[in-house]
Amino acid sequence: MSGWVGFNTAVSGLLASQKNLYTTNHNIGNSATEGYSRQKNTQESRSPLSIPGVGFLGAGTDITDINRVRDSYLDFKLWGENGPKAGWNIKEETLTEVENIFNEPSENSIRKNLDEFFTALESLSTNPSDYSYRALVQEKAVAVTKYFNTTSEKLYGTQKELNFQVYTKVKQVNDLSSRIRGLNEEIYKIEINGSKANDLRDKRDLLVDDLSEIVNINATEVNGKFKVHIGGMTLVDHTSNNQFKYPPNFKENPHNPKEKLYLVEWENGNPVNLKSGELKGLLETRDENGAGNTYRGVPYYMDRLNDFAEKFVLRMNEIHSKGYTLDGESGVFMFTIDGRPTSDFTDLNSLVGEVTAFNISLSKDILGDLDKIAASDIEVDVTDGDPNNDLLENNNIIKELIAARDNNTFFDDTIPQGTPDDFLKSILSSLAVDGQQAQRMNKNQSVIVDNIKLRRESESGVSIDEEMSNMVKFQHSYNASARMISTIDAIYDVTINRLGLVGR
Repeated sequence: MSGWVGFNTAVSGLLASQKNLYTTNHNIGNSATEGYSRQKNTQESRSPLSIPGVGFLGAGTDITDINRVRDSYLDFKLWGENGPKAGWNIKEETLTEVENIFNEPSENSIRKNLDEFFTALESLSTNPSDYSYRALVQEKAVAVTKYFNTTSEKLYGTQKELNFQVYTKVKQVNDLSSRIRGLNEEIYKIEINGSKANDLRDKRDLLVDDLSEIVNINATEVNGKFKVHIGGMTLVDHTSNNQFKYPPNFKENPHNPKEKLYLVEWENGNPVNLKSGELKGLLETRDENGAGNTYRGVPYYMDRLNDFAEKFVLRMNEIHSKGYTLDGESGVFMFTIDGRPTSDFTDLNSLVGEVTAFNISLSKDILGDLDKIAASDIEVDVTDGDPNNDLLENNNIIKELIAARDNNTFFDDTIPQGTPDDFLKSILSSLAVDGQQAQRMNKNQSVIVDNIKLRRESESGVSIDEEMSNMVKFQHSYNASARMISTIDAIYDVTINRLGLVGR
């Protein structure tokens, strides 16, 4: 009896070493697989046999389970920190793009264009009747309007890109939730009989990692049933899942009526309670303009640029329309919208609320006739063909246009206020502060997330050195068990085949 016990003990050691080698091989093969958690066999000794007069005799070993080496607390921590990091990353990238659009300081910035425009006016003030100076003013005025048009168009483009990302992220959330639900079904079917679906669990956790970057989630598992919630609402409920409305509903875009802004809603139309994540960052940078202590996203800078364009047009037109042109006529609007002539507008108030950075333009009158630039504040009589040279050189309107740049009440009913330079400095300062905050917060969150990932990798990741060491250990154990079987076989051979033959 004890002989067979010894044989079975050796076989159990052989099989256990073999299974350990298989698991080690699986770990090594998946060392570069994203989301893979190393696996470890649970090995226990068999119940010993009681031998009368001897005691208990060991009966060998068994592999009782194969487990993932995984810390659920680290997963929970990572899923909670992924959202804020991803949201701040979106904000940093967007504000960096806005900074590049304003391009300050550079040779093609708003302040550079304004400097050149007012410098051209100063040159004209030295010789108001000189057509070369008038042409320069016309050219620089066009450059100012083109800058506003281009900058506004680029900001619209940035908002449009953010809007498209919202659209794709909504679809991505639905896809991820469906795949998690499918894996839940597979895992439950496998584990209902006590088996472990380790590799499928790794795949599910990897999907949850991705989902946690897009939206704020809370994932729980009770009695093998895995659930995912977003803001108190269930996204995945074990083998069923809810969906975001797709294609999404939309709302009007106050900055561009031709472009619709996609909404993030559940299928029943209720809004999604987003606290963090890429979707939250996209919505804040796409929609919010700083009003009511909201985030200062792209609309904030679009609004400020529009405020500047409107007030600039109104102030310049107010001064310029008081003067007289070189051909003796009353001054016209210097700037209008969409290249329209002054005759399209009844008075200055008809431009209020109509001017934006996107549609500002030099008036068609001045664009087609340099004489329409009003330099004088006194009417010049040109009917006799010999106007007074002193009147031709009157530059009071030009000087008033130049002086407006240093007028502390130029922006008197906007936020910010002050001179044009004060207004621009405030916008650029806000942009710099917002950009630095986003960069700093993204960096801080990245440190937190990277630390959690490092801890999780040290816990669950595959170390080739460690697996190679295990492989050698289990190989020696396998060889030793095989040698033990050979030894027992030799004992049986002597005992059964050769015992009693000695001396014949």
